[in-house]
Amino acid sequence: MYQSYNDDEKKKLNQFSQVIKEYVENGMELLTYRINANEILKKDLASYLLFRQILEMGDAIGELIGIGCINASKPLVRSLLEYYFQYSYLLKDNEERKALQFLYKYEMFQLEYFLKLAYPERDGSFFKKQQKDKHLKNIDISDEQKKICINNISNIRKTISSEDYREISIEYKRTEIKKSSRFGKKGKVDKWYELFDGPGSIEGIAVSLEETSLYEQIYRDLSSYIHGLNIVHSNLKSVNENSFGISDLRDVRQMWVIANNSIILIEKSCILFLQHKIDDPKKFADRFLPLAKKAQEFRK
Repeated sequence: MYQSYNDDEKKKLNQFSQVIKEYVENGMELLTYRINANEILKKDLASYLLFRQILEMGDAIGELIGIGCINASKPLVRSLLEYYFQYSYLLKDNEERKALQFLYKYEMFQLEYFLKLAYPERDGSFFKKQQKDKHLKNIDISDEQKKICINNISNIRKTISSEDYREISIEYKRTEIKKSSRFGKKGKVDKWYELFDGPGSIEGIAVSLEETSLYEQIYRDLSSYIHGLNIVHSNLKSVNENSFGISDLRDVRQMWVIANNSIILIEKSCILFLQHKIDDPKKFADRFLPLAKKAQEFRK
């Protein structure tokens, strides 16, 4: 059922896992230090949240690699890369405005969610969509739950009407109009980063960051696995010259690639945080230099 590992494989799994864990621990110390040293402002919140998500993914990846779950960690590595792209794009320039874009889009996402719940007669409501579901057809939330949703809607509308979001609100409406169809259907803003003529996709962010290799070589490959397009090789093993069998669970054939890619992304994210959020980066240099040397050894 489970793949048997030799002593060298066990050692490498443990080493990779440990380095990832050390990066995550030091990253969390950076984040905690910054939060405790400064008042949390709206302009900082997006970077804190994205960096924390990166560390969250790293923590889980480290645990999975430690027990040999290499393939199972692939969706998390893809999420890690997507968070890294957004995080890096956020810090590239105009961080204060982009941070407001991030928060405004979150509020709009929540607004749409509660509207779909509170008003079943509304086009696109969850109730209408569930009419084709054999399990939830004709099932609606209670009146009490609808009252809670309506209250949330009111609070969100107050939030997005504040002066802080005035510029973002104008741009959001402009983008909706720009994306409207010629038949009059209102356009939809899918991502926070597409506002102000920003990239329309993660691939677009990679291009703007001049990091297309990360997208082409890592993101695409992981996406094809997640969507079930590229699961043949990873689930088969050679039995002899003429036949194949199903591979054991916890197959570690791609350990080096997955682990090293994860380490690179977490490392790059920590460096960005040091550069943009810590007043005295040298204060933490002694913690990260040994880790960087360890990571470099794995890539040889």
